[in-house]
Amino acid sequence: MPDLTRRRLLAGLAAATAIPLATGARPASARPLDEVMERGRLRVAVYRDFRPFSFRQDGALVGIDVDLAGAIAEKLGVKLDCYEQLAGETVSDDLRVAVWRGSLFGGELADIMMHVPYDKRFGMMNPEAVLFAPYHHEVFALARDPSRVRSAILATLPDEPIAVEIDSVPDFFLLGMQGGRLRSRIIHCPTPEAAIDKLTAGEAAAVLAPLSQIQAALGPRVAEFPITTLALPGMMTSDWNIGMATKENARDLTYAVGDAVAALTEDGTMAAIFARYGATHTPPPLVE
Repeated sequence: MPDLTRRRLLAGLAAATAIPLATGARPASARPLDEVMERGRLRVAVYRDFRPFSFRQDGALVGIDVDLAGAIAEKLGVKLDCYEQLAGETVSDDLRVAVWRGSLFGGELADIMMHVPYDKRFGMMNPEAVLFAPYHHEVFALARDPSRVRSAILATLPDEPIAVEIDSVPDFFLLGMQGGRLRSRIIHCPTPEAAIDKLTAGEAAAVLAPLSQIQAALGPRVAEFPITTLALPGMMTSDWNIGMATKENARDLTYAVGDAVAALTEDGTMAAIFARYGATHTPPPLVE
């Protein structure tokens, strides 16, 4: 496709790769693009207490996903109406509450939900929603104290404390690695940020977590702790695309938002938003 510009290619990725609806799904109530434009605001759901993507700072809701939602709303010519959503037991639960059925306690549905895993199988499991506009490629990484952990090769990790978020993929991986060799050395933390605190305080020799969260949590000390991206053999995934979701029949909205995401990626705004919070933006690869 030699005639395609980068923006057209990105727009095609963001819009045309919307995960298709499974056949036989029941329709959902619509809030398509024309209604968003008529209201003059884009209602966006983000996760609560999810640094660096969405969190409170001095009382204000900030973060990568919040700033990106604001930039998308500006591209559409409407105001941003962004709200926090507590994470449920599964992402499917979050989609149900945010975009297609709503909370049992009532409240307005979101037009789009940020930070949804962009995965074809997951999309087919949730036919009431459509996944679209993948905007970042995430991967697990190891941050280490070089005086205690000289290599990032997982098989040769020394018998040193390593901090992880509890009940996360890195936690499960380390618990089972090499027959549980490091099990007694794992420090369980409530968040990746708390795990990084253990590293910088000298209580842990390494942290295994998503790259963006490691970078943002280390902040100005990022140069002190080498970071290496890693595959986790035997786990379902070591890297994944992050996208958005809306109701299944709001396809016109996916096209408009997809165009906005493509433009923001092309002009450097996306990379600047990530950098604002100490993280590196990685555009997702083309996906089917």
